[in-house]
Amino acid sequence: MTPIPDAAAVEGSPEAKYTTIHGKCRVVIENTFGRLKNRWRCLSKDRTLHYAPVKCAKIITACSVLHNLALDFGVPVPDNEVAESGVEYTMLEVPRDHGARDDLIRGKAIRSLLADRINRLH
Repeated sequence: MTPIPDAAAVEGSPEAKYTTIHGKCRVVIENTFGRLKNRWRCLSKDRTLHYAPVKCAKIITACSVLHNLALDFGVPVPDNEVAESGVEYTMLEVPRDHGARDDLIRGKAIRSLLADRINRLH
């Protein structure tokens, strides 16, 4: 999911609430990935997927479990821990091919539903 552009997210609107919550969640997720990449260098090598997405998910899950076990057993985190201090948002360009465009349209519709749901909950 991506944040809603500032022009569409009027202060106090469901879109603005979604974008605020999205930003907070993204910081937590990026900090988590930073810690995992610091402990498990195989996750940050070349910044590309070397395996199919399903296998990548299994590798990331295994690294997460091992990281939590290491924390439980007091294994120190490497000294040069990556600390994410800020998040930059990059807006995606609209894809040129029709299949990707359909995915983008569906994604925006889902994002809009999430924004409405968040607005009802908060």
